[in-house]
Amino acid sequence: MTDLSCPQCGTAQAPRFRAAKMVTCPSCGTTLFLDDQAARLAGDQGVLHELPAPIRLGEEFRHGPIRLTPLGFLRYDYGPGTWDEYWCIDPKGEGIWLSVDEGEMVLQAPIPDLHAPRTSPHLRLGHLISFQGLDWAVQEWGEARLIGWRGELPFAARLGERHRYLNCARGPRLLSAELHEDGARWFLGQWLDPYDIRKRTVA
Repeated sequence: MTDLSCPQCGTAQAPRFRAAKMVTCPSCGTTLFLDDQAARLAGDQGVLHELPAPIRLGEEFRHGPIRLTPLGFLRYDYGPGTWDEYWCIDPKGEGIWLSVDEGEMVLQAPIPDLHAPRTSPHLRLGHLISFQGLDWAVQEWGEARLIGWRGELPFAARLGERHRYLNCARGPRLLSAELHEDGARWFLGQWLDPYDIRKRTVA
């Protein structure tokens, strides 16, 4: 990248995630798309109301041996309410998603396509999915709409985009999927206890 400055206010952009594709300018709040040459306007990022959450953008937190810094988040509306997906990096700069929904938190690592479950597009509640030699029952199924985002993200988001989702809980783990027109993205999650979160502000 050669000219990472905001075209609205001129502030230099210094994303902390090397592969960031979208950022919010810290000076004027403009959403920017980052490509190999410059920072460009990326359109509307949505109007988001502040919601209570155990973590904040830019503040490192710990959960046992896990150390993560949230850099950006997406907010989805699923009808009865909303949930946030935080994009976090560990001390090595590797990224992972953290889902926060009404106080519940789950750390979600993507499952490579080669190892992802093979499922029917007609899955519904109660259907069984085979993964890692176990049967996982679909316990939640619905549609989500992106209503806003903030911070740094690893891909270019589009306000209003929709996807179907499903969740299969088994003990301390959560198998989940985002179902798009171009296929499914699968994640294996680990529940975190929000009361065990320890914060440390990163300078």
